[in-house]
Amino acid sequence: MDLTAAHQLATGLLVEHGLSDWRVEYDAAKRRAGVCRFATRTIGLSAPLTMLHDEAMVRDTVLHEIAHALVGPAHGHDATWARTARAIGCSAERCVPADAPRVAAPWLGVCPAGHTVDRHRRPERVLVCRRCSGGTFDLRHLFTWTHHGRPAAHHPNYVAELAALREGRRVSRLGVGSRARIIVPGEYHHAAGTVLKRGRTCYHLRVGRVVLRVPFAGVEPV
Repeated sequence: MDLTAAHQLATGLLVEHGLSDWRVEYDAAKRRAGVCRFATRTIGLSAPLTMLHDEAMVRDTVLHEIAHALVGPAHGHDATWARTARAIGCSAERCVPADAPRVAAPWLGVCPAGHTVDRHRRPERVLVCRRCSGGTFDLRHLFTWTHHGRPAAHHPNYVAELAALREGRRVSRLGVGSRARIIVPGEYHHAAGTVLKRGRTCYHLRVGRVVLRVPFAGVEPV
């Protein structure tokens, strides 16, 4: 659906259901079509998915989120939410249909048996095929990754974790307040600091008066 038309549709539905003080925003989400942000009174829509979905699916997504806004954050997808969703014309399904158009993920993992998984971000953790490993973690069923169909460099955290697993070492993350030394080449090589925050892929490390973002694999405990 055209983004301008979808925005007009969503805004009109908000007004229709007494939520004229709410607004509609687009984001870059790839796996979820919509979100209800109570703190900012915002209905968020995935721009990539909205462009792939037809008007009926976009309408259902918007009504899904409007139902959340009407019943409040305490209800999630419970019976109260479902009743409200159906009452305003929503399907009350928790997710879009399995056969709905999807944004193609650039990263593809293939196990030795040919099973696949995809990711929108470069993998930073080692992943094995659950179908082949029977619920255990077995490196014999390791996924091999390509980016847009071509081999690509792995994230430093992935490389370090895989090396540790192959050597039988346990991989652990430092907690906030831990002391760490930077081991990657550069201006701060060998500098020691304190972990202020642990992000998705890196530590926020205070070294003197500066705060550096260093990949997990780029430090060692002091």
